[in-house]
Amino acid sequence: MLSLTNDQPTLKPHVEIIFRQPSLFGDYRTALDIGEAKIYEDIQDYDAAKALFDEILQEYNEQYARMNLVLFEDALEHLTRIHRVIRMDKGNALLVGVGGSGKSSLTRLATFSAGCEIFEIKLSRGYNESSFREDLKIVYNKLGIENKKIVFMFGDQHVAEEGFLELINNMLTTGIVPALFADEEREAIIGNIREEAMKNGASPAKESIWQYFVTKCSVNLHVVLCMSPTGDTLRTRCRNFP
Repeated sequence: MLSLTNDQPTLKPHVEIIFRQPSLFGDYRTALDIGEAKIYEDIQDYDAAKALFDEILQEYNEQYARMNLVLFEDALEHLTRIHRVIRMDKGNALLVGVGGSGKSSLTRLATFSAGCEIFEIKLSRGYNESSFREDLKIVYNKLGIENKKIVFMFGDQHVAEEGFLELINNMLTTGIVPALFADEEREAIIGNIREEAMKNGASPAKESIWQYFVTKCSVNLHVVLCMSPTGDTLRTRCRNFP
């Protein structure tokens, strides 16, 4: 960078802007203003980002269970990154950190900022893969039929069975879990979304309508995995589900 600015002094101001720290870009300045355009912009500095997220956090605490967050600089950077991923179509994230480092809390706040709904499974006695599939059906109906943008937050504590990760891997790679819906459930979904699908260019064929549903779900879905780096578990899971 030094040689570049020395050789071409006129570039120096531009180079300084490009490499200026912190690099905080996002469209959350108008997060609380429903109907306002979301403009992706340079937030400028930590103070500006903190002021915006403090206001968003206050609004969150008025609507949901209170979160007492200290938005220090690293937290603001992670929050900005998570928010940016969630705002992207098909944006998914893997958050790695020890327990209590704020992965879930930052995801909740970023989800609220992005205008999405968060979904988290609730484990109970006897919760198994069949129970997980039923929860996923609820998620997919919200995504495809109700057209809701959902952040599916899944952490180490939710892995009651390793088979859950295979289902999540399918969600990330193909957009849906194979054979999730029974034939009659699939027919009902096709019937519910047929008119909308055909208005958006799908053919009358059932397979075309179903593919429209799957594509719509994958666009509206954001998977955020919250994992701990402790031990070999994460390494093994990454190897099994690249």
